[in-house]
Amino acid sequence: MNQVSLIGRLVRNVELQEIGHGSVVCNNTLAVKSPRKNENGQMVADFIPVVFWDKSALLLRDYCAKGNQLGVSGRMVSRSYVNKQEQTVYVVELLVEELFFMEAKKTAENVTQPPRVDTSTEAEPAGMPF
Repeated sequence: MNQVSLIGRLVRNVELQEIGHGSVVCNNTLAVKSPRKNENGQMVADFIPVVFWDKSALLLRDYCAKGNQLGVSGRMVSRSYVNKQEQTVYVVELLVEELFFMEAKKTAENVTQPPRVDTSTEAEPAGMPF
């Protein structure tokens, strides 16, 4: 079984990358509270790489910004690539299949609550290195 559910805050603003054939992807990081404390007794966070594809990426762009809290559910995936220094880099990240908005995006004009989104029917595009 490969099923992960997390609640955390987006570390960066949402930026989409267009991938051929009309697909879009958003790579971001989710800061998740950890039960660990640092040497000063303060709670620390784990920073989990997350990937949103197509519909969930577009909804994330429309309804979320840096610092917004959201819930995600999906599966862990691993991949590798060769960087510019010709070193193999290994990556483990959460491929988001369900997205839960925990708070509305704060805007100057008004605040609208986004819908619950289930993107589990979306398949990861074949051959995509992200």
